[in-house]
Amino acid sequence: MRHPYQLYLVVLFHLLFSNASLAQRSNTDTAFYTTAIDNVIQLYADSLNENLRLYNGNEFTGNFPGVPGHPFFEFPQPQKGTVFYDGIRYPNVLLSYDIINDDVIFVDTARNRVIKLISQKVDWFSIQHHLFINVREDSNARNMPARGFYELLYEGAGAVLSKQKKQYEQALKGDETSGFIQWTWYYVRKGATFYAINNKHSLLAVCKDYKSEVAKFIEKENLNFKKDPAIMIIKVMDYYTQLKIK
Repeated sequence: MRHPYQLYLVVLFHLLFSNASLAQRSNTDTAFYTTAIDNVIQLYADSLNENLRLYNGNEFTGNFPGVPGHPFFEFPQPQKGTVFYDGIRYPNVLLSYDIINDDVIFVDTARNRVIKLISQKVDWFSIQHHLFINVREDSNARNMPARGFYELLYEGAGAVLSKQKKQYEQALKGDETSGFIQWTWYYVRKGATFYAINNKHSLLAVCKDYKSEVAKFIEKENLNFKKDPAIMIIKVMDYYTQLKIK
């Protein structure tokens, strides 16, 4: 009798190599392929029980009872998502992203456990429609921001990334309320260089080879960095990408 891990490898091998490459398949075939892979991984996860690699972490205890707000990205409760952890993709798992400590939290409802995953083993994860990538140390990168998880907002001639961070602040006076303060930073990664984007001028610097065209586009679309920086950066980089591929 085969060990569950061996069975997983046999089935996965047939899924990967029984047809031509994924790029040559129809959309229907691709959807079937993705679903099949997800099902195999789920079977594998179920068979391993306590040996599942997602359990390679520490128990999460970072709650703030009685405090308004929460330490997580956007959602106060765990959300369905996918994580690529320790070389394996796990779909349809419950995740939270602790943006105080930059930790990915896996919720195991079957065993009533909340586990903080080992950050170095997380390549990427998604929560709802938000995709996060692990930006690691790179000796070839220039102006690299702090390592950690960044949301990938757009990918084209440059990748648009955002970094969100929360901090808990204790009330110092009786009429004040304890709670969380949140910040967001934006970056564009173009080639091996990271650009911090904090206003229109820093965004135009990224697009300097088409600066005049991009400036006219910003004016025409009435884009305002202070009003909605994420939308402005994404729209500008999408337009810039179109200019680059003409």
